[in-house]
Order: sequence, then C-alpha cells, then structure tokens
Amino acid sequence: MANLSKTLSETDVDVRFSVPSRWFKENLYSRFGGNFVLDLPVKDRSGEVQSFRFSVRTKGKHLKPVISRGWRKFVRAKGLKAGNKIVFVRENDPEIGTEYTVDVIKEIKLFGTDIQGRV
Repeated sequence: MANLSKTLSETDVDVRFSVPSRWFKENLYSRFGGNFVLDLPVKDRSGEVQSFRFSVRTKGKHLKPVISRGWRKFVRAKGLKAGNKIVFVRENDPEIGTEYTVDVIKEIKLFGTDIQGRV
C-alpha cells in the first residue's frame, strides 16, 4: 500500500479531509465491503490512537471519499492550518491495533528561514 501525502486545503481544515479517490480505491475501497463507512484507528506521532471514519457518498457514480468523524478533533488538537501537510504511512502496530500512522508536517520559520517540522 502506498503512502498518502497531502497538503491541507481550507476545506480539509475547516470541514472534513477529502481523500484522493485514486489512493482510496487502491488502498481502502475493498475493505468497505459494500458499506459506506469504515472506522480506522490511526496512530499519530506521539503514539496516541485516533479513530477516523472514512466515508463515501451513498448516491452518484463518484465516491468522493472523506474522513469525517474524528478529523476535526485531530485538527484542533494539532493546531492544523491550510498549507500544512498530512502523511498517512502504512505501518502495522498489532499491539495497539493500528495499521497506519499519521504525520503532520508544518512550515516553521526559524531565524527567518522556512523549514518543515513534524508535529
């Protein structure tokens, strides 16, 4: 499974995380089993487990996958803003029951120079 790396938009931060359809179809679609939602525990950099609900449209031919439940709480906790980057990495941790980790990468200004830092 490929990693997912995405720069956050205003909608991603303020409403819900829009999951790229191609990545979704290649990595999660088969796990939905005819349902419209999938709850997926994800471990963040601090080791805390986040529960994200992936969902797709119930009508129409385009799935439009999003992360809805759990996402806004994560955004607030991490202080995310548009322009920050999110990276989902397939990394099994059977001990705590997670399959993915999520990294947050923010632009940080250090001594007048922009650098990226993981949060």
